[in-house]
Amino acid sequence: MTYHIRVRPTALIIEHEAVLLVEYEDEEGVHYNLPGGGAEPGETVIEGVLRELREETGAEADIGPLAFVYECAPHKQSGEYPPDTPHALNLIFECTLKKDSHPMMPDRPDPSQSGVRWIPLAELGSVMLFPNIREHIIRYARQRHAVEFIEDHQLPRYGNS
Repeated sequence: MTYHIRVRPTALIIEHEAVLLVEYEDEEGVHYNLPGGGAEPGETVIEGVLRELREETGAEADIGPLAFVYECAPHKQSGEYPPDTPHALNLIFECTLKKDSHPMMPDRPDPSQSGVRWIPLAELGSVMLFPNIREHIIRYARQRHAVEFIEDHQLPRYGNS
């Protein structure tokens, strides 16, 4: 079964006033993304965040709260993307690196991935970040106001009576 909205679990890691970003270089220049990507069949979004983070940065992390949600609908987008851009919903989770986990370029990066970088929050305005959620990242770093994320297995079951 396919769905028209692609779910993209994404990691937001902020340490020492810097955010962990994946660097890409293509025909349009250098740009950055938070580590993340499409959820695969049979995995939860939490499992997807951990997998994407590992694939793109080699890092291991603990998943924290849902920081914010970003939607890119083709018919209601900023104009930064081609009109045939697929509809996507990014679930951006605050993550904390596990002890002794150090982000680095993976052995088999995506073809246009050129680095893994800590970008100081004060310098976020000087990089091309897709999506352009710099202000949201900075605000979240200051306020840490999370959205509740509920997984079905956490809910109590109704009794059989």
